[in-house]
Amino acid sequence: MGRLFSRDSDATVERSETPQVVCLDDDHANEILGALQSETAQSAFRALNREPMAAAELAAELEVSVQTAGYHIENLLDANLIEQHETVYSEKGREMAVYGPATEPTMLFFGTSDDQRALESAFREYASVLGVGAVVLAIRGVLSPLEPLFDWL
Repeated sequence: MGRLFSRDSDATVERSETPQVVCLDDDHANEILGALQSETAQSAFRALNREPMAAAELAAELEVSVQTAGYHIENLLDANLIEQHETVYSEKGREMAVYGPATEPTMLFFGTSDDQRALESAFREYASVLGVGAVVLAIRGVLSPLEPLFDWL
C-alpha cells in the first residue's frame, strides 16, 4: 500500500538475536495474550511488523478508525510487542509517531517459569550454532501440530 502522508522515514528495525522468553505463568503473558485477542489487533501487529507506520497509516491499511488503530497500538505498546521508532511530520506539519516491531522479539513459551532457564539456554546454544532463523524454523516445525492455535502469527 502506498503512503498516505508525504514523509521522510528511514525507520529501520534492528532486532535482537535473543528473544525475551515469556512463560505462560508470567503476568506479561496475560498482557501479550490480551493485546492480541482480536483479529484487528493481530492484523495491526502483523502490519507493523511488515512495515513501521503511523497510527493514521495503520488505520487506513486496516480500514478502521484512527481511534481504533490507536487503541490497538496502545495495547501492543503496553505488552512490549511494538515500540515507537521515530517521529515524522505529515504534509500538514503534524507530528506523527511511527511504530514498528519491538527491538527485542518475544517468545511466548507454553510452559512454566521453572522451565524458562533450560529453554533460554537451549535457544542460545542452537542459535549460536545454527543461526536464529534455523532455530525459529525448528521451533515452528515442532509446534506445527498446534498451528491452528498460531494462525494469527
